[in-house]
Amino acid sequence: MRPQRAAIAATVLAAVTAASLTACGSDADHPSATSSPTIATTPLNPFEQQRYDGVTALLDQLSSALRNGDRRGLSELIDPAATVEFRHRLDAVAADFASAPVGKPLKLKEFRYRVAPQTGPEHLLEPDFEAKLEAAGASDSWVTPVDLDYALGGASSPGLDEPTVTLHQSLTFARYGDDWKVVGDGGLAPDPSQASRENPKAPEVGPWAFPGLSANDVRTSGGTSTVLCYRGAEKTAAQVAEILPAAVDEVSKFWGDDWVRRIAVISTADGAQFSGLTRTVPVDTSAAAAATVYTMIDRQNQQVVGQRIVLTPAARALSKPALAVVIRHELTHVASRLNTAENAPLWLTEGVPEYVGRKGTYRDFVDAAPELAAAVAAGDVPKALPSDGSFSVDSDAARIAYQEAWSFAAFVGQRFGEEKLKKMYIGVGKGGDTSTTDDAMKDALGADKSTVVADWQAWLRTQVRR
Repeated sequence: MRPQRAAIAATVLAAVTAASLTACGSDADHPSATSSPTIATTPLNPFEQQRYDGVTALLDQLSSALRNGDRRGLSELIDPAATVEFRHRLDAVAADFASAPVGKPLKLKEFRYRVAPQTGPEHLLEPDFEAKLEAAGASDSWVTPVDLDYALGGASSPGLDEPTVTLHQSLTFARYGDDWKVVGDGGLAPDPSQASRENPKAPEVGPWAFPGLSANDVRTSGGTSTVLCYRGAEKTAAQVAEILPAAVDEVSKFWGDDWVRRIAVISTADGAQFSGLTRTVPVDTSAAAAATVYTMIDRQNQQVVGQRIVLTPAARALSKPALAVVIRHELTHVASRLNTAENAPLWLTEGVPEYVGRKGTYRDFVDAAPELAAAVAAGDVPKALPSDGSFSVDSDAARIAYQEAWSFAAFVGQRFGEEKLKKMYIGVGKGGDTSTTDDAMKDALGADKSTVVADWQAWLRTQVRR
């Protein structure tokens, strides 16, 4: 289970404080990139060029109609043969950009569809559906990959300053004379090569994929942040807007100012919204509060593309102080993302965000880590730092694992100081085999891992004797 791979950090609601859990899976693939891929192409023949030019013109109109909330103009671009579901889906997108239930609608900094390079053979429509289009006057149909380039913006323009995110999909088009119309998604001509895949990857979607979207701009130290929410999550979003500026500053006190210090936070109201935005299988999220997600890491430009904090519906039950813990925890993931390798140990990548998120929010050790304190008092002192498997959200040991990870970070921060705690994060966070990470800890703290762990165990015992 690796937080970088799935880019998800779900926060479990504890009885006293919030403790973070990471839910990861290989079905959510967020690649790291060093540069844009180069795709070799050959010149289009006249027929292909006509297709490309006609569909490009339609996509420009479609982008404008959706972005401007022009529902009447949108309807003229959709083929009569389109399904009711597809038509409603596009109409809901336009409605999100036209108005908001409470507050302001989202104003995108960028939103543009374009024809994407096609690899492999062209996918063909079913003969019966093709005949239906021809009977309606269509002279051609085309199923092709389409990319959507977007940047969020916010409640105002330009809003959040973020790198362009590219979403990939396929769409089906039909030609009538010189005009083209959009018929549906690429599922109208399924790719046979996908049929054998047991766990097809869920497509990445933008927040406008769900109705009832509202936006609010928040000034944070790195510039404009934006808080988005759906109908039913407005109260939580308002609290996040109040919490966010100070939370960014608190994270900077630990990490420094060398991170974006701005973010998009999305407050969801139902499980479908949360699972859709995090590309996860719908599960019971009653025990979780948040997730951090991103599209890709651009190593060449040292930036994270499409990074968001997504709150689960259960976050609406949190008190404002507990919500602040969650936000600080998730912002620590945002700040440290470029310094966190896929194979960095979870005791580090979850323990340090817990330390930053919960700092100053508890009375004593027992208040902060009640289950761990009870175990230590009973003589059950952790024999080692928690393994990655202990952090599974469906594991009974997860609660203890997060408290152990927090306690180790708290111990290092107290014994060695926060500068060395951060140095340990950066060194160990590079990942590698066991000896490499052990050497990184020794370089940061000046003591080998076995000594540090033994001192942590002794520290735990002193905490429950107070």
